[in-house]
Amino acid sequence: MNGAGRLHFCTLFDAGYAARGLVMLESLARHCTSPHRVSILAMDDAAARMVEAAGRPHWRILRVADLGDGEFAALEGRRPHREFCWTAAPALCHHLVASAPEGSMVAYLDADLMFFRDPAELLAELDGGGSILIHEHRFSPDRAEYEASSGRFNVGFVGFRVGEEARACTERWRAQVIALCVLDPARGLCGDQGYLNEWPTLYPGLRIMRNIGGGVAPWNLAAYRVGGTPRAPSVDGVPVVFFHYHSFRTVRVGGFGLLAVLPAHGYAFPRPTMRLLFSIYAGRIRACHTLLCRRGFALATDLAVGLGEALRGLVSGRYLPATGTARREQRREVLG
Repeated sequence: MNGAGRLHFCTLFDAGYAARGLVMLESLARHCTSPHRVSILAMDDAAARMVEAAGRPHWRILRVADLGDGEFAALEGRRPHREFCWTAAPALCHHLVASAPEGSMVAYLDADLMFFRDPAELLAELDGGGSILIHEHRFSPDRAEYEASSGRFNVGFVGFRVGEEARACTERWRAQVIALCVLDPARGLCGDQGYLNEWPTLYPGLRIMRNIGGGVAPWNLAAYRVGGTPRAPSVDGVPVVFFHYHSFRTVRVGGFGLLAVLPAHGYAFPRPTMRLLFSIYAGRIRACHTLLCRRGFALATDLAVGLGEALRGLVSGRYLPATGTARREQRREVLG
């Protein structure tokens, strides 16, 4: 790909997810070697100010009104915030794909990812005529029943090579979530995500990600042999390209601030897995959280516990210290 206009990443988040989103974007900048653009749909005023504070010239901040989508904008305040954020992802993808140059690439990224390698390794799977790239949850056997409610595919990373099929896909997806975007497992509805189930039958140019290093997440981790190092983890010997930090929780300890994290609420992992896949992320989240607070932003943690409970959680392995590694490097990279 030649020129930043040929590769366009997009994401969205509110103030509550801003630290996650900024850490994800810094990891993208660290590993993506191709010229690229980034658009961030800020879901509230505070998130927009936090992105502005990051001072990255190639990051473009969008607000809901900037999409020029009256039907989508009319849902703000009418839908619960979570459902409105789910509705926003297809609306954002449709807006960018509709206006992007033919043959260019648009990739949507969830805010709670972190990259360990260049996402071009994944997007290369669209070479040879592919137009849409999605990845399966690949649920581990102990989580197989989740597919009925969460769907076969995960929306955390969705790539489009701009053309007729990509435009048709994003237009249909946007229309579907405008009409209905709820969590209703009994009807197979999971926000914007459940609609991906039909894509393999609709779009001949669809590619299902083959690289298992994309889409590693708590729901499939038990199926793999985790190895490598904290900066270059692997699953079954395959380098992890990105990890999806679903159910990650920050923990305020007494009056001491953000000192611990719950790596994945509802999941339990061996300590070596925690060290390899969660320690650096925990440190980067804390570094970003601390710097945002120092710049005057009021940030809450997901959980608050007393010192005694925190110590018990750290000893048992339920919690992980939010200190991570290479603190000086993290402070330099996150928010300049």
